[in-house]
Amino acid sequence: MAQKDNRILLLNAPRLPLEDAKLEELTGDLHDFAHAHGLVMRLANDKLSSEVCQTTPLTLLPSPFPKNVFEQAVKLQDLYALLYHTIAYDFDFLVDIHKNVVKTDEFIRNMIEILKKVKAQGLKQPITLAIQRSDYMCHKDQASAEYGLKQIEINNIASSMGAHAQRLTEWHIRILKALEVPDDVIKRAIPENKPIPMIAEALFKAWSHFNIPSAWVLVVVENVNQNQIDQRHVEYELEKLGVPMTCIIRRTLTQCYEQLSLNETSDLMIDGRPVAIVYFRAGYSPDHYPTNKEWEARERMELSTAIKTPWIGLQVANTKKTQQVLSEDGVLERFIGKPRDARDIRISFAGMWALENQDDVTLKVVQGAQKHPDAFVLKPQTEGGAALHTGDEMVQMLRELPEEERGAYILMEKLRPMIIENYLVLAKKPVTFAKAVSELGVYGYAFGAKDAPELKTAGHLLRTKPETTAMGGVAAGHAVVDTPFLYEFI
Repeated sequence: MAQKDNRILLLNAPRLPLEDAKLEELTGDLHDFAHAHGLVMRLANDKLSSEVCQTTPLTLLPSPFPKNVFEQAVKLQDLYALLYHTIAYDFDFLVDIHKNVVKTDEFIRNMIEILKKVKAQGLKQPITLAIQRSDYMCHKDQASAEYGLKQIEINNIASSMGAHAQRLTEWHIRILKALEVPDDVIKRAIPENKPIPMIAEALFKAWSHFNIPSAWVLVVVENVNQNQIDQRHVEYELEKLGVPMTCIIRRTLTQCYEQLSLNETSDLMIDGRPVAIVYFRAGYSPDHYPTNKEWEARERMELSTAIKTPWIGLQVANTKKTQQVLSEDGVLERFIGKPRDARDIRISFAGMWALENQDDVTLKVVQGAQKHPDAFVLKPQTEGGAALHTGDEMVQMLRELPEEERGAYILMEKLRPMIIENYLVLAKKPVTFAKAVSELGVYGYAFGAKDAPELKTAGHLLRTKPETTAMGGVAAGHAVVDTPFLYEFI
């Protein structure tokens, strides 16, 4: 019976390509829907204003994605949230694994220095909040030819695109109905997607825990932000839960340096009122700290009683180095006590190797990467859109990187994602029908003290890009926001 149901679901999926007239009609409808529902971004040539916006890069239709792989990602999210929540409190572990990284990576070095000061003074706020998105690909194993889940990265800071993903899911349900896909198929194929209520709920819990009704929710933002509207939806949802609009304040790191202070009890103060929670939508990239002033502002926040999302321990844990070390024998199991949980997480790991390691296995893998560069990528330590290195550039770096700089990079297995076809819709550009690959992100949070955090998973993001594109930024136009259309192999 299950196989019969699966065939019905697959047979009722939209047939591609669409007729030209239908494509034009639906594309126009999509642009109207996007602007009517806030599924928009600022213009690339006017990122300081929302007066005129454009449709966020999107897919016209949802993209096929294996149901079992999707469900595995959702199942893992609470485990990953707990894992990184736990790691963040292990100061000595984080300092030790980054000892070679800090030799050449100034950004990580500054983070570690703040972490050491937090350890020395003790946590002024024992309650922490991780709002997380874990990103994966549906990887095709070359030996078995089977698809499985492989993690690309964890995002512990500024996990974005949730509002766009949530609203696009609504659009994709609408378009499937317009294409006469049966309601029962839509219900089974399109999973519920509501990350914004969950993110707002996490922030509200933190604000409520602080227990001062006039306290601020401080949103730390970039100086220039094209994706402003996506962020605003979180704030509007937070207001619905009961945080007054007059308690939500947006400031850049430079403004935080100028306006924030610590009182005698280590409360973080601005305009005479304490900050309950610092919600970082900036601070994940070196260019967010152009001077020492921004670093001083960050240190001030970390040494305060404000709840931070993320706090410095959680952000230091958010490096490729941490991800790579966790893949080593026995390290993951140090933080995850249940063998079955550790096994489930470890299955999702992609191959990762530290360049500074000189053991026989790593040296052999590096040699293999030079001979077969199409099977590997070289990544820097920080997440959040940092460039990756591939092909001849990667080979040259592997050969020529000075010994003291090798700790700043991680060699990673190149994943082979499932290839699908869909229409990619970008503002002021022709709609393209392309072969593409997708990356799945699952949202969740961990809130509470070290030993007993509250965990929750809700919502997802699918980002899709042409199969020939290496980079994946939505704002940069390399990728588009998408929705999974779940199916089962039969």
